[in-house]
Amino acid sequence: MKARTGWRIRRLAAALLLAAQAQAAPPPSAGSDESGRSSLAITVTDGDSAHGIPCRVTVVDEHGSLAPLAIHPGSKLAARRGVAYTADGRVEIKLAPGRYTVYASRGFEFGVDQTTITLADGEAGTARLAIRREVPTDGLIACDTHVHTFTHSGHGDATVEERAVTLAGEGIELPIATDHDHLTDDLAAAADRMGVRAFFTPVVGDEVTTRVGHFNAFPLPTDRPAPSNQSTDWAEILRGIRSAPGERVVVLNHPRDLHGNFRPFAPEHFNPVTGEHKRGMKGVDALEVINSGAMQSDPMLPVRDWMALLNRGVRLTAVGSSDSHDVARHIVGQGRTYITGRDDDPARIDASSAARNLRAGQALVSLGLLAKITVDDRFQPGDLATGSSERVKVKVVVLGPAWTGVDRIELFANGRVIGAERFPAAMHPGEKYHFTKEIPRPPHDVSLVAVATGPGVTAPYWPIERPYQPTSPSFTPRVMAITNPVYVDGDNDGAWTSPLAYASAVIEREGIDPAKLLPALAAYDEAVAAQAASLCQAAGHDVRQGEFPGRLTKAHAAVRQGFAQFAAALAEAPSR
Repeated sequence: MKARTGWRIRRLAAALLLAAQAQAAPPPSAGSDESGRSSLAITVTDGDSAHGIPCRVTVVDEHGSLAPLAIHPGSKLAARRGVAYTADGRVEIKLAPGRYTVYASRGFEFGVDQTTITLADGEAGTARLAIRREVPTDGLIACDTHVHTFTHSGHGDATVEERAVTLAGEGIELPIATDHDHLTDDLAAAADRMGVRAFFTPVVGDEVTTRVGHFNAFPLPTDRPAPSNQSTDWAEILRGIRSAPGERVVVLNHPRDLHGNFRPFAPEHFNPVTGEHKRGMKGVDALEVINSGAMQSDPMLPVRDWMALLNRGVRLTAVGSSDSHDVARHIVGQGRTYITGRDDDPARIDASSAARNLRAGQALVSLGLLAKITVDDRFQPGDLATGSSERVKVKVVVLGPAWTGVDRIELFANGRVIGAERFPAAMHPGEKYHFTKEIPRPPHDVSLVAVATGPGVTAPYWPIERPYQPTSPSFTPRVMAITNPVYVDGDNDGAWTSPLAYASAVIEREGIDPAKLLPALAAYDEAVAAQAASLCQAAGHDVRQGEFPGRLTKAHAAVRQGFAQFAAALAEAPSR
């Protein structure tokens, strides 16, 4: 009871602080407009249908700074300094006289339109803009697995009504309501009130906020209490989350972030080379590899952590989310997950089916780009690619709007780069680049993952925020796309075998004597070698001492690399 009470106290304190700030400053929807003597009526339409469309309107002054603006009280909008989300593409704002640039956007899938206008004192101006879909996503459900409101989380600034408008304005079709330790089904009612219910299917979830990590769980029934956040035992926490009947996805959130003096993937808990976790990952379905509200200084760090877990045999789906608590600063749906499924009617998406597909790995992670991968022209993420010939064909297609670019594609097998291309940033809309590579069929099973990156967005309509808990004073934003794995059945036995399972079989057959073990590992990659090193260490044979160092100097390169990587991880966590 103590932990839950403490969280309620923190929520109350946050609410009181926000209320005090609201009394001391103009309302966030009004900015700090000097007089609002001029006005601007803005209309945004879908360039293909000519109908009004939910969107984000961003207004900057002649210096490129977000402009103070005011809106009519009671408007069905979500507005902050320089930003107004509108449910129907129409918004009238008050501005001080001056020269402004107005942008219209609707998240990742749409293009951006802009216009510049000068308003004289007392002038009533108009601006008409049109945006078009530039990224085809048929059969892919745009999902944000981590969404908050001030109404129910007690921090941030987005009310539940404002959240409904921002979700529609950023093109999210399946938002998961994950307010801390709170189950809410009022996002649907808020969407009705704001006129945007046709644009998404809200799902009841919960960010189970414990002292030993944060777990998103969804879908959840509202006729039962929220899962308990009091235990410090992951197995007990996960049993509680799964105690309600029905489909369920459990996501480990921002594993590299420190909350309550606990970092899930700190070196004392987690080996980033082998994926070994002291608390175990059983019962976790997915991992946040992109959280646009809590970026990492090295954005690839969570991706490498996830691939290490795959090598450990932990079948986790990579997800992207925004973790947004705000209207404008951390953009809802900026980090997102595309789940395979029917999306022809966004208001009636089958959430249970989407949850099953997400758990099965039929999903793609997006932060300004979208990458698709196929193996042998038919196998996609989540599939076991069987029946390959001596050559395996891998195709990666990268998509995005004109305002993002891609300049690098990497192909990973068991976490190791086996192919990469760099090129001048492709900035055209739609299909930006395709990468095709034929590789020899590996003698053992591998997981294939594609990662595409490009220059980060700094434009005011979609800026990527700096890291939440930086580890470096410098940060170069990048847009990213990550596929979930296609599992290649290299040994043609009809099943996928993890590097850990291969390493276990080799040690069972050859023993831990390095004279026998190291040559036997030469038939595998460095991921299998690293798992073998871990098993040796766990059995009481320190791979940094005895015969191992000398024997390793003559071992196959992949074996040396795997053992060296494991030893380096041990050096970072001497207590492991």
